[in-house]
Amino acid sequence: MSNLSHKVLVVIPYVPLLELIGEVISDMGHTPLLFKTEKEAVSQCSNDKSIAGVVVDWELSMKYFPNIVKRLREISPYMGNFVLINTKDTEIRKHINNGDFCCYMQKPFALEKFEKGLLGCIDEYEKVIERCECSCS
Repeated sequence: MSNLSHKVLVVIPYVPLLELIGEVISDMGHTPLLFKTEKEAVSQCSNDKSIAGVVVDWELSMKYFPNIVKRLREISPYMGNFVLINTKDTEIRKHINNGDFCCYMQKPFALEKFEKGLLGCIDEYEKVIERCECSCS
């Protein structure tokens, strides 16, 4: 994994959690793009191919799933997998097995585990970009 700074899209309707996650991402050396709704995120970030990963709150995605995954992936086909913050373990396992999300954190969660999960998603993004650059060259 490189030491590059990446953009991370965060879509969480609960503002205190949105701001906390934004601070953690900044402290990790990355740039958080913070939105309360998926509609705002898609509108503001459409076609930004440099977004490395997405953090989505499960309550938001439950309302709109699977459209939220489809709409966020339309922003960038290179975007890393989602880190999903969740309270319902059994439902999310199904989506992880389907490849919709790379990992999840159950609320409340330890920030160190969140950082590790996000770094894994960023690493996946870097691998995809590297493969694309190699095959496109």
